[in-house]
Amino acid sequence: MDATVNQTHQDWDVLFSAIGQSQKIQTHWDYFVWLQNSVAEFIPHNLMIAVWGDFSQQNDRALHYDAASNIEGVGTRIITAQSTKLDNVMLNLYQRWVANDRQCFAIDQFNQTLLGREISGLLPDLAAESSALLVHGVIDTRSETECLYLFFYQAERINAKPHLINLIIPHIDHVLRKIKLLTQVVETERPVFSAGIYGLSDRELEVVSWIKAGKTNQEIGMILNISQNTVKSHLKRIFQKLNVGRRAQAVALLLNSNHELPATSE
Repeated sequence: MDATVNQTHQDWDVLFSAIGQSQKIQTHWDYFVWLQNSVAEFIPHNLMIAVWGDFSQQNDRALHYDAASNIEGVGTRIITAQSTKLDNVMLNLYQRWVANDRQCFAIDQFNQTLLGREISGLLPDLAAESSALLVHGVIDTRSETECLYLFFYQAERINAKPHLINLIIPHIDHVLRKIKLLTQVVETERPVFSAGIYGLSDRELEVVSWIKAGKTNQEIGMILNISQNTVKSHLKRIFQKLNVGRRAQAVALLLNSNHELPATSE
């Protein structure tokens, strides 16, 4: 009984912490890092797709998409490019959500279902990375639109806690509404620099740029879709090439050189 009580307290602590962190989000990258850290404590996904608009079956309905993805090759621009074909899949999931009294529902082994195979055909990189799907939504009665949230899991089965999910979804929705869509963000948000500066590779320069933006090793790993150990390996080589011992020294050396580090959108 004590173990159950302790777990409940831990769950509530995680939830309150996640809600508190949501107040600090200003950019889409902040949103991504928050989802992959705080929210992933009880919705452990590797891709979240938000789709909103008119889910009626009228031919002129317009659905809009945004994604927070930790899967290489799957992102907002790729999904938007396939939006016309994805609309029917989303309408099907929306109708299931409505039939479920607009409560969250899970589809275990989703990639083996007809809908799962249809999505995988449109987003091939998703098939190898996700096996289950959690769906929930939010109603906006003022604008007469609804937003559906799709969380793709690597596990074949989802062990969800609906009471926590019901409480965090409105905060996810609130944050999404206050930040710019990735389609509206300039390409320099995720900078890529030319090679050759102090012998640094493109990837090493990219790591330095995110250090300059104040990101932690964990956040850099999530943004670049690499492990923290890989980030540390990059940092070790960067320090050796620049003959420095700290992150701030590496950034300062490059900023004081004749080579400008383009700023991120943050």
